Amino acid sequence: MGLDSSGRGGAAAMDEGGGGYLVAARATLMQTMERTKEMEAGIARSRQKLQGMREALPALEAAMRPLQAQALLQKGLGAKIDRASQPAEQVLRTFEVVRSLERILKGEPRHDLPEYLASLSQLEEAMGFLSGNCVRAVQWISDAVSFLASSKTADKYRMYRLNERLASVLQDMQSEADRGSNYDMGLLQVALGKLDLEFRRILLQHSAPLPPSELVLPPPPTPAPAPADSNSEFGAGVGVEEEPVSAPLPVLMPAEVTETLRTIVERLEGHRWTDNVLEIYRESRLAPIRQTVQEQMRAEYLVHGSAEKIDKLAWEELEGMIAQWTQHVQVACRVVFKAERRLCTRVFATVEKERWIRCWGRLGAAGFLPFLAFGEGVAQSETAPAKLFKLLDMYETMDQLLASVFEVFEGADAALGEIRVRARELQRKVVVRASETLAEFGRSVEEGAGDAPANGERSRLCSYVVNYVKYLVSDFYGPIMAKVLRVHNRRDGEGDESRDRDRWLAAGVQRMMQALEKHVTRQGKSYEDASLGHIFMMNNLWYMVSRVKDSELGPLLGDAWVKDTRGKVRQHTLYYQRETWGRMLAFLTREGLAVSSGNRGATRELARQRVRSFTQSFDEVTLRHGKWVIPDAELREGVELAVAQMVVPAYRSFIQTFRSLLDPGSTVGSRHIKYSPEDLERILDDLFQVRRAQDSKPRNGTTA
Repeated sequence: MGLDSSGRGGAAAMDEGGGGYLVAARATLMQTMERTKEMEAGIARSRQKLQGMREALPALEAAMRPLQAQALLQKGLGAKIDRASQPAEQVLRTFEVVRSLERILKGEPRHDLPEYLASLSQLEEAMGFLSGNCVRAVQWISDAVSFLASSKTADKYRMYRLNERLASVLQDMQSEADRGSNYDMGLLQVALGKLDLEFRRILLQHSAPLPPSELVLPPPPTPAPAPADSNSEFGAGVGVEEEPVSAPLPVLMPAEVTETLRTIVERLEGHRWTDNVLEIYRESRLAPIRQTVQEQMRAEYLVHGSAEKIDKLAWEELEGMIAQWTQHVQVACRVVFKAERRLCTRVFATVEKERWIRCWGRLGAAGFLPFLAFGEGVAQSETAPAKLFKLLDMYETMDQLLASVFEVFEGADAALGEIRVRARELQRKVVVRASETLAEFGRSVEEGAGDAPANGERSRLCSYVVNYVKYLVSDFYGPIMAKVLRVHNRRDGEGDESRDRDRWLAAGVQRMMQALEKHVTRQGKSYEDASLGHIFMMNNLWYMVSRVKDSELGPLLGDAWVKDTRGKVRQHTLYYQRETWGRMLAFLTREGLAVSSGNRGATRELARQRVRSFTQSFDEVTLRHGKWVIPDAELREGVELAVAQMVVPAYRSFIQTFRSLLDPGSTVGSRHIKYSPEDLERILDDLFQVRRAQDSKPRNGTTA
């Protein structure tokens, strides 16, 4: 009881002290337990739900799988479309640029060539972009269409419309790609054609023949030093060539025009139009070249470019043509074609040399070969003595010109090679023909026919040949003829450069003079009157030696020839004296005329007969001699003196010795003594004086 009362007492005490706490704790615990029960119930319910969801998850996953596939499909399609759309947009924008250039590029370049070239550059850039991106963009869009077509989606309609749109874009892009390089709808070809025409127009506008004031030979050029490894014959570089230092050449086109042409060539070169512009250039430049040659230089003679045609020409006409040719061929090469080559190299500075050199070869051949053909025709035509000097002019011309020909027409091209070969061959042909002409002339002189002059004067052929040979060895022609003969004999294996340079010329002159002497000797023997034949020989030999001794011929023929020929003149003078005057002196012989002779009457008659015979012979000789001619004053005076010294003293001595027998006390003029010694001197002097007066008159145009 006590315990209970103690317990009750304790409870009472607790109620009094902590009862409120317990009640509160119990209430909290009860609430917690209630919540726990609720949570357990909720967990149970959640477990039940989760279990249901777990049981439903496979079916849900199966239901979600199509949605997941569609999402992945849309994501992949978007990536493919994104990849294709940007290039496609750029391609389409580029096509718009191409269309915007159409107005300018279909217009005329002449209106604004810089703008035209800039637009062409834009077109070329656009074409470059399209060629690199159009096909790629088409491929990417094609991939997107193929990807979409291979997919199965829930939204069939939307996907169908998308596929349809992509297919349309693909078709448009594919049609552009199928045109390949024709992305520009042919605009590039139109533009290039316009540039081509503009190139021709500019060329024609600025292609005029050179005026006569420009067709002047420059001084010989000073060659620029060549590099050690240069090959001028077959160089094949690109760009403007180095030019030797020489006189300024004619400006065929202004520098700005040349630069414009070069720019056009450079633009066309990248599109395989080079051959076309080269042909345009050749055609356009050939016309002014021909006009320069035919109209300004007046080289109409070039139509006679064959030996057959040249042989039909009169010599005076041909002589003038050759004189023109020697000037024209130099002007053509060193002025006209040198300037043309410079223009060609500048216009085609960006083109490989092996390409433009063919154009230059055809242009040069068309313009320059006619000059060579004319020279070849002359060199192959019939020989004639007068033609030799023109052949020497031609040789000298080609000798000076050959280096320029090889410079101007240099290049590894068949046409240029033909020019060089024919130029060298022309020089060789001239050498051969000149040597043959000299030899043929010598033979024709030696074998030449023709009557000797009736009055015994020198042969016109002698005058012609001597003056011909003198002119041949003059200061101008002598060195040329010597070189021609030296080259000709070296060709035949006989020349020797180390020996006397003039030995071949001397040999040629000696042969010519020997031929002439043989000719006049044969003519001299044709006279029936031997005295006249000796007069003829004196006249010709004296003329030969007098024209030689103090001229350029002297050293070539030598002192021995001069001495020998003088001796022949003296010899014929003696023959003439004996044949003409010596015979009459036989009448003045003293044989049988002794004054102391017993038969004085017979002696007197014999003396008188001899004087009459002498006088008759003297009259006959002077009458006959009155028709003869000794043109040279020195020779004439010498012959007159020799005759007078031969005849007059003998006559004087005879008259003085036998005067008493002839007619004592008679005077000159009697029937026995017609002439006094002084009369003979006067008659002889008058005889030669008459001829001297007549010699002062021109005889058939013959010059001394």
